[in-house]
Amino acid sequence: MADAPAPEVPVADPDEAARAAESPVEDPRRPADLPGIDGTPLTLEQLAERIVNGFGAVTTDIAHGGLTVHVAPERLHDLLAFCRDDEALHCKMLSDLAGVHWPAGEDVIERQPATTGWPEYRVERDTGVIEVNYVLRSLERNHHFRVSVGLDDSDPRVDSVVDLFPTANFHEREVWDMFGVVFVGHPNLARILMPEDWLGHPQRKDYPLGGVEIEYENDKFIPSPANRELRRIVEGDGQ
Repeated sequence: MADAPAPEVPVADPDEAARAAESPVEDPRRPADLPGIDGTPLTLEQLAERIVNGFGAVTTDIAHGGLTVHVAPERLHDLLAFCRDDEALHCKMLSDLAGVHWPAGEDVIERQPATTGWPEYRVERDTGVIEVNYVLRSLERNHHFRVSVGLDDSDPRVDSVVDLFPTANFHEREVWDMFGVVFVGHPNLARILMPEDWLGHPQRKDYPLGGVEIEYENDKFIPSPANRELRRIVEGDGQ
């Protein structure tokens, strides 16, 4: 019996490779020319242009290989509906929804040369903000981007998008549980991680530190977070 022929090894198309190399998307995990189920993805600039021209009332920025679209809370629901239904965007999937708390006042993160290498970071805000980020994805065209909305942290409220994306149900419950964001119109805005009678929202920066003291073998001991004094790391300190 004759041996079966070896499987043919696919060869990259030179023109396609050249287009990918010129793509504005710098993240190699998201090559711009990788097709989706039914079409090729738009570049970040094309996505931004389509949203600005088709919807308006937004600002956009492109950084670190991604597009972020900033919108006012009262326009969020309409924008997500536009991104879902627009034939060019075709973002039928809400793949993630998360929050972050930026409290009022001045926040300073000192340089960490001995650990992360991060430079000093300073930011000052008159009003605390809870930022809610929605990651939209098109499986048909294989592109994705983030929609961001900022809410006053004293009374954070925004319309629910469960009617547009059923996956938002548990996502919105988690952001409510951790940050206290009220998603108006949610069918069951109940806690999902913490007990129902829990007081406060643990991932807010103004949430008090708690924790328990931990004892280890050989008399090792770690106090609770509220009672810890962190060692200051000094550049050039060899100890």
